[in-house]
Amino acid sequence: MSVIFDRNKKEEMDSKYIFMLAFMMALFSAGLPPETVLLKVSNKDSFHPYLKVFRRIKNLVSGFRYKFSQGINYAIRNSKVKFLSEFLVRLSQAVTFGDDMVQFLEREIDFSLAEYSSHSARVIESMNNFLTVYATLNSSLAFLVADMTVLSVLYSGGSSILLQIFFLSTVILVNLTVIMYYIYKPESYMRYSSRDRLLLTALILLGIALNLTYTSFITMIITGVLYLGVGMRYRIFENKINNLERYFLLFTRYFTRNYSVVNNLKESLMAVLRGDLGSAKPMIRRALNRLNLGVNKSKIFSLMGRESKSVLVTMLSEILYETISNGGNMLITGEILSKIGDVVLNIRARKEQNGRAFEASIYALQVSSAGVSAALISITSMLNNLFSIGELASVIAFNPIDIGFVSKIFLIMLFVMSFANGMAISLAYGKSIYASLYFIGLLMIMSAISYYVILTLTAQLFQAFSSGGIISGIQNTT
Repeated sequence: MSVIFDRNKKEEMDSKYIFMLAFMMALFSAGLPPETVLLKVSNKDSFHPYLKVFRRIKNLVSGFRYKFSQGINYAIRNSKVKFLSEFLVRLSQAVTFGDDMVQFLEREIDFSLAEYSSHSARVIESMNNFLTVYATLNSSLAFLVADMTVLSVLYSGGSSILLQIFFLSTVILVNLTVIMYYIYKPESYMRYSSRDRLLLTALILLGIALNLTYTSFITMIITGVLYLGVGMRYRIFENKINNLERYFLLFTRYFTRNYSVVNNLKESLMAVLRGDLGSAKPMIRRALNRLNLGVNKSKIFSLMGRESKSVLVTMLSEILYETISNGGNMLITGEILSKIGDVVLNIRARKEQNGRAFEASIYALQVSSAGVSAALISITSMLNNLFSIGELASVIAFNPIDIGFVSKIFLIMLFVMSFANGMAISLAYGKSIYASLYFIGLLMIMSAISYYVILTLTAQLFQAFSSGGIISGIQNTT
């Protein structure tokens, strides 16, 4: 468990690491020395998980006058990122032996892309298997609580056993969801502000407080509508960013090819704007307008990344600017960035496909769990009426169970299941926890409506046992 929750330890490389290699390759293609390359990498916040080691190397080489290889060997001693340490050792050896750094980094990028692709495929396959078991266990816990409700009525177990089973099921479900989130947490290229984090926290706490204090299907519907509205906003935002990133990768491919021919920023932007850039076109047009107004190139590319609210677009903009400003090889840089982008988009497409299949199965399981819970309420109420008849009560020892308490237990269970299943759907899609509010709200609404409809239908169905059916016949014979 300590390995799972160690946020500083990275066992497998991510796409940010590969984009960082592309950034270094772009700088080396301009003929910059290794010390300058490491200095520029250490100043880029976009490569956050790996900056600590690079800044340590920069301080040792620039501040304390260590040799390049000595600074790397000393800086990686306490690094928890194994693949980064291994790369830096190979980088040190390549610099020492005078290798062609562009070719060296091209080989590193190809190797890293292969590793990243195979790892992502394994993660997707593992997540699919885990989510299948997770969904089965999730619904099984709901049916376990339902079975214990009937047993509590038949064997006079009372509400204490039901409450213990409910707490046990809730703890298992919450722990399993937290572990699943930390194991399969997707890469996120979205920028969320502190206001978004506060809103997410406030909504979660408000939903928990409302459904624990005023437990009813109406409260669950109101909470679900609130979550659905806010989650829809975040989902639309993330879909918009994903669409923008896809078109910006297309822009990067054509822009670098044009720039490698004409070697002029304005003409390259104008040439690319003649094509279909989708949602990225307004951003590129603003960049061209700023260039015409004499805005600094650094500011232009910086604003492109900042206005996009995407870390991926920011990394691409920084790589393009550094390549242009330092006179790097734009053709090689563009081909490498296109290759990395294609891999990232293919992985996203696979997650999207898996998410759709998993989402449909979860909706079916959630609705069936809500229906079973409502049916058990009617069955428990009928058994209470049946065993409360004097002659039966004298034969069968029976302690009546509070129907309101049982109903509250089931509604809270459905609320917890909606949270857990909503996060599971979000992970299957590769979305962030913010977008999971949409799925959580939708599951709450579906659960509450299914609960109310089944409860009403089964109540009318079992009413025959108390009016003109079995219970009435028993009372008449007595």
